Amino acid sequence: FFIHYEFPFCLLSVAALIVPAYLFSRNLQSLSDFRKITVGYSSLKITIFYCIAGLLLGILFAVMYRWHLDISLFPKSFHLFVIVAALIGSMEELVFRGFIQDYLKSKNGLFSILFSSISHTGYKCCLFLSPAVTTDINIGFLAFWTFIGGILFGTIKHFSKSLLPSLIAHALFDILVYAEYVNSPWWVW
Repeated sequence: FFIHYEFPFCLLSVAALIVPAYLFSRNLQSLSDFRKITVGYSSLKITIFYCIAGLLLGILFAVMYRWHLDISLFPKSFHLFVIVAALIGSMEELVFRGFIQDYLKSKNGLFSILFSSISHTGYKCCLFLSPAVTTDINIGFLAFWTFIGGILFGTIKHFSKSLLPSLIAHALFDILVYAEYVNSPWWVW
């Protein structure tokens, strides 16, 4: 929300990243802890099945989004920013589905999916609702589809017991949506 403000207000955005990073790192004591979040405990067949589902879901969401923007359904070219876009989506999955949802699943599986989806939607809306931003964004559309995507990604994460399928879906969505961007959009610092 504050990243587009002048100093010192922009530091609030930095703090909003440092606090979750600290909490996230406190729960990762070893590589096996990271593997528990990303790979999970399912059989290889189940993981592959859900990874294919994530792949298809990422493509479907990207095509629907590109159709909504009235641009070609698939990118005509790929530029270097696409790597950053895929990494941003992957980090969002690590935080919202990998950390938040995984942390809350012991309380209640459905609650963990809903809370991580609401949190991710709130994060996206704050990013695009900042008063410093002058771009016209349909926040209702953004909030609705971010929440629906979060529910679907969270459900895949829950049943597969692995972050890989939702990570694939989100990264592929970002790749297909942002492939033609030569420079990063305004929302990337």
